[in-house]
Amino acid sequence: MKPEKIKSGLLMLCSFLSLIFCFFRPPNHPAVLGKEKQNAPAGCDVIHWAKWSKFSGSNATGTIDEGNGSSVDISMSSNFDFSSTPEIYNYFTFSYYASPPPNDTVPKTTWSAGGGGSTNMTFSHQVTNPVLLISSLGQFGLRATLGFSLPYVILYDGGGMTFDTGFSITGEEGYAIIMFPGSFKSVVITSTTPEDYTNITWGLGVPAFAVNITETASPCGSTTATASGGLSYKWNGGDSPSSATNTFHTSGRYIVTVKDASGCSVSASKQIDVRSSPTLSVKGNFTGCGSVTATAIADSAVSYLWDGGDTPNSAVNTFHTSGLYTVIVTDAHQCRASRGVDVTINKTVGPAINITASPSGPICSGVPVTYSASFSNGGDSPEINWLKNGISVGPGNTYTATDLVDGDIIQCTLKSHVPCAVPATLTSNSIIADVKAIPAITFPQKFVIDGRSSSVQLNPVISGNIASCLWTPAEGLSNPNIPNPIANPASTTDYTLTVISPAGCQTTATASVLVSKILIIPNTFTPNGDSINDTWEIANLAIYPKVTVDIYTRYGANIYHSIGYARPWNGLYNGKKLPVGTYYYIINLNDEAQSVKSGWVAILR
Repeated sequence: MKPEKIKSGLLMLCSFLSLIFCFFRPPNHPAVLGKEKQNAPAGCDVIHWAKWSKFSGSNATGTIDEGNGSSVDISMSSNFDFSSTPEIYNYFTFSYYASPPPNDTVPKTTWSAGGGGSTNMTFSHQVTNPVLLISSLGQFGLRATLGFSLPYVILYDGGGMTFDTGFSITGEEGYAIIMFPGSFKSVVITSTTPEDYTNITWGLGVPAFAVNITETASPCGSTTATASGGLSYKWNGGDSPSSATNTFHTSGRYIVTVKDASGCSVSASKQIDVRSSPTLSVKGNFTGCGSVTATAIADSAVSYLWDGGDTPNSAVNTFHTSGLYTVIVTDAHQCRASRGVDVTINKTVGPAINITASPSGPICSGVPVTYSASFSNGGDSPEINWLKNGISVGPGNTYTATDLVDGDIIQCTLKSHVPCAVPATLTSNSIIADVKAIPAITFPQKFVIDGRSSSVQLNPVISGNIASCLWTPAEGLSNPNIPNPIANPASTTDYTLTVISPAGCQTTATASVLVSKILIIPNTFTPNGDSINDTWEIANLAIYPKVTVDIYTRYGANIYHSIGYARPWNGLYNGKKLPVGTYYYIINLNDEAQSVKSGWVAILR
């Protein structure tokens, strides 16, 4: 920033240059126009300027004499501190203005808050045409911009100013007097660029004549305003800016500058509110199955009109036929908006599913059953899920059950991926399992023929009804086709019983008939080499292939052991003849029908 002493040093130079500049600047320069306003008829430009009384930090207060016997208190506050100067910097710049301010103490602000700077000018009551004088905004090489909460008009351009828009101004050592036409109670100034300092002061403009603005609102889309009180008119917008009557299509505060027959100019403003069409949108899924529902959404709408559908006078409407449909909404001011929607209705498709079982009909317990699904209108990737008694048991086109019980219910669900499938998910027919019990066979006892009898009756316990039975092999049985035949096999035999229920369910079980012959165990033999009674021969022992034979001395020493008895004992031990005497044997037949045999045998010579 430029030091304050530079600005003070420039004061006299700028004052001198401003005098020279006034003689040599072109006739249409804004400052020259200011001078011309000074020469306008007396009373055209009258401004009552503020007299400031107190400065404290970020606040300043003062008073403006309104010229009608009353005054208004003014208060200026900022979000940064400011002070004052005893006179307006480069006051001579404003000397050509028709109603220059008194060169008294005025606020001195540096806009030191930078970006986000805010200064609020408040009046104790509503005032008309507040005026702002700006002296030395910015400096050479440093541009400073101010924004305003209200639109302004230029009363005087002392140079160095760029009037960016109706709401902002940029200075590079700039000087100006601007006015905010209309009646207000406050004006807000925003600032962005700190600098050495700027003098500002406020006043109230007194119109040279009255300007009236009347407004005629059209039903929708435009508002017409008519200014009166002068000969020529200049608006800052609208369809006819050079006419007293002007039409506007956008809401905002508009300014008209009016000139009367004496050449005086007065600016006035009017807030123009243009009634615009409601903002309309239509929500919904416009492609559907059988029907679609659309909802028109519009602010302040009081009526709706569709060109079709079930409820054409409602915001929500349902359509059953493809086509382009338009809705028109109207608000309380008869402003209308319309929007079209392209509706596509697809025909509904009915999926179907059926299941079959193989084998079908009654089954025996434990028999696996394979269920197969056939369906239509399932789409590219139909989802099939099998249910057993309402519980999911897996996906796929088939399902095999191995643990069915009587009364189990098998079903299948199909979720179709065909667009507009109705219903999208459905359940197949039900197949109820008809499971027949398999007869059970148990044998409560062992069947033994031990030599004391020549036969035994087979008496199985059979649960459930049976239609037929068959024993195999049939040899040795009194009747293989009855449940309890008489068995008389020549040797131990395994008999298998097969029974079949009336439903055709069959089961088998096996019973063993043990045939045991009496052992003949001699208690002497004569191993003397005469080939007569040289070995210990035991009759019928050969039919027990798992038999073990052990022989002990009287002292418990084991002198013979064999598994099976293919080679009878010859009275030798380790290849040597045993002495004549008594020896003791243990014969274990390893047969559940026979007990262990024990006793003594004597060797004689």
